[in-house]
Amino acid sequence: MILLRLLSWPYLRKHALRWTLTVAGIVLGVAVFVAMHSANQSVFAAFDRTVDRIAGKTQLQVWAGDFGFPEEVLEKVQSVREVDVAVPVIEASGETGLKGQGNLLILGTDMTGDQSLRDYDLEDGDAAVIDDPLVFLAQPDSIMLSREFADRNGIKAGDRLPMKTMAGDKLFTVRGIMKAGGMAKAFGGNLAIMDIYAVQKVFGRGQRFDRIDVGVKEGVPIEQAQQAIRKAVGPGFEVEPPQARCEHFESMLRQYQVMVNVTSLFALIIGMFIIYNAFSIAVTQRRSEVGILRALGATRRQIRALFLGESAVAGLAGSLLGVAAGVLMARGIAKYIGALTASIYGVAQQVDDVDIEPWVLASAIVLGVATSMVAAFIPARNAARVDPVQALQKGKYQVLSEGENRVRTGAAMVTAAGAAALLAFGHSRIGFYAGYALALLTALLLAPTLALLVARALRQPLKWLRPVEGALAADSLLQAPRRTSATVSALMLSLAMVIGFGGMSRSFFVSVTDWMDSVLNPDFFLTGSESIAQRAFSFPGSMGAEVESVPGVDQAQMVRSARVLYKGTPVMVVAVEADKLGRKVKRKPLAGDPNEMYRLTAAGAGALVSDSFANLRSVRLGDPVELPTPRGILRLPVVGITRDYSDQQGTVLLDRGVYKRWWDDDTANIIRVYVKPGANKAEVRQAILDRFSKGRRLFILSNAEVKTEILRLTDQWFGMTYNQVAVAVLVAVLGIVNTLMVSITDRRRELGVLQAVGAMRNQIRHTVWLEALAIGVVGLVLGFALGAVNLHYTLGIVQDVGGMRTDYIFPMNVALTMIPVILGAAFIAALWPAETTVRGSLMEALEYE
Repeated sequence: MILLRLLSWPYLRKHALRWTLTVAGIVLGVAVFVAMHSANQSVFAAFDRTVDRIAGKTQLQVWAGDFGFPEEVLEKVQSVREVDVAVPVIEASGETGLKGQGNLLILGTDMTGDQSLRDYDLEDGDAAVIDDPLVFLAQPDSIMLSREFADRNGIKAGDRLPMKTMAGDKLFTVRGIMKAGGMAKAFGGNLAIMDIYAVQKVFGRGQRFDRIDVGVKEGVPIEQAQQAIRKAVGPGFEVEPPQARCEHFESMLRQYQVMVNVTSLFALIIGMFIIYNAFSIAVTQRRSEVGILRALGATRRQIRALFLGESAVAGLAGSLLGVAAGVLMARGIAKYIGALTASIYGVAQQVDDVDIEPWVLASAIVLGVATSMVAAFIPARNAARVDPVQALQKGKYQVLSEGENRVRTGAAMVTAAGAAALLAFGHSRIGFYAGYALALLTALLLAPTLALLVARALRQPLKWLRPVEGALAADSLLQAPRRTSATVSALMLSLAMVIGFGGMSRSFFVSVTDWMDSVLNPDFFLTGSESIAQRAFSFPGSMGAEVESVPGVDQAQMVRSARVLYKGTPVMVVAVEADKLGRKVKRKPLAGDPNEMYRLTAAGAGALVSDSFANLRSVRLGDPVELPTPRGILRLPVVGITRDYSDQQGTVLLDRGVYKRWWDDDTANIIRVYVKPGANKAEVRQAILDRFSKGRRLFILSNAEVKTEILRLTDQWFGMTYNQVAVAVLVAVLGIVNTLMVSITDRRRELGVLQAVGAMRNQIRHTVWLEALAIGVVGLVLGFALGAVNLHYTLGIVQDVGGMRTDYIFPMNVALTMIPVILGAAFIAALWPAETTVRGSLMEALEYE
């Protein structure tokens, strides 16, 4: 502690700016970790609170997927002896048309029995709505709002609220305003209560419910009631506590969480190399202090403890600042992820509060401090090994880690062989991830040697560019490869991550585009919502034939899609008219006969599944798929496996006739419209609008509009990882400044002599600039090489976690973009060290002579 106060603190004050840059590496790494994990947790917690508040006293919920189920199921549940109350529920996301207010979560309930489960505590409005639910039922335009939403929009009881419904824009009368708190806080206060039968009408749900909320009789164990209800409704229904919905929601975002964890880990590792560089600088600049301490009797353990203590303090300071920054960032990221779930998954979500878990903050601080100390261990060990005699000799600079480490090179060969063996022969998940780790470790171990080889190759071009300055810059890199190895490693990892994610997104975009071109080939898509991902509105089954009767329409395909649970995980089920689809869509399956698979599906003798569904669940051609339905378990063999990007958890495609029989439903949420050859598409579109838009909610999206929307959603999916990549590159660039500073410190005598014999300031500047650019070039070469390897493993992770196979496409456009970015950043980073050199004291520099 005394050494830290007497030696470390003065050094820290003298080099405050450099330490700020070093701590910034820790701050950014920790901030990304805290922000992403807290944002994810906040989204989950917000969903959990919404479920809990809406559930009220509900103990069990009966659910059969997002398709819903017929009304007669309610009678079966109510007849169970252990059930005290069973209330039907519909949840829908409604648009109000009020600017800046987002969607309302519409809770449709049967007011005649629902008050035993939920407390509608009105503070303003017609008390008869609560006292006599029949008043509410008799007025189908009735709606109740939360106090928070009403206050934000200046709404009072008796006012009229516009809503976009399946029957067009309608006005609803506000019959009551619920007191703040409790259920009224669900969905951030954007909650509305309507009669369930009114919701069925205005959202086009037909005579179907989303779920049934159950209260168990007093004294009856929950498990007993659960088993009794399951027996009554059959195996096609889920009978679980309300919190089971949260687990389903989290499973849908599991892929996103994995990508977040990978990028957060990269950011921390890159920050570790910045810290390593900083302590290498400290050891270099303070070798005389270390020599004096050693001469006065300080032990090697004390010297090592001094530098490790400094690293712990730096790690703690950076971690605390990173935690604070991460908490501030978490709110914006949570809102982004909330919007992502609504856009891509169609799950209404609103995040107003950031949930900060203590374990996340504690883990971030521990990771930050541990990363700092691990990074400082080698410099601390080198400082402890300083020869006091050589350290006290001016002009006798001791290279603390002189020469190449044969042990490290040998270890790199071993890890490379292991990675290659696992890549060739290891087909298990453990083997894949072990091979990935060994490949990264090999690159890090070989970074100094590879950097030296690239630097040698650069010497002649640099010398050709600027004969004197270029040669000096190249020689600086060649004489001390260890000095730049940490910065090169940080740049290498950053660029590898950029290439990995850039290649993944490029491959995904190419695959999605190819899928859209082959599958999404109708001229128009008719939907009940502006977004194709929203499935709250549906059309009656008769509308398909009506659309086909419009002049100019060649074919109309009815499509119904929603998620159901398959072995505990939500998957997308798409019901189509398979015979029509087979005539219009020609796509090459990954398994199965391209003609036979549509014939069998249309006959109800099989189902098509996406490759993501097959990969995640180890399903092969001919294997049975068992789907829960209101009529029981539907078992169909897999007759074809195709690439499909409708849903990250996988897709099962059924014939519409099978869907109607097993789900008792003939509605559709999308109608695919093909125009006759030679017909004017604009006229056909207008004819459909003229025929159906009056008194009906209808959007007609062109083929180009749908594809643009899908690509926008795909880009939104990758948006957060792009930001994390940018942070990682920023952290790596910070290391260039520190590397140049230690280079200047090492070469003070050399640069001082050059100035003394007549070298101009611009020549010194050019030397430093060229050295920075050379470091950037070395980092680019190694980063692109490792990026090519990292892309292979990144695509493997996507397939392992998301089940989606995409082609290997090296992102040349990303690589070309990174060249000026890295070189420009390297040049900017060199400006301050160069000015420090030319404006420094010449006498102090020559003193080393």
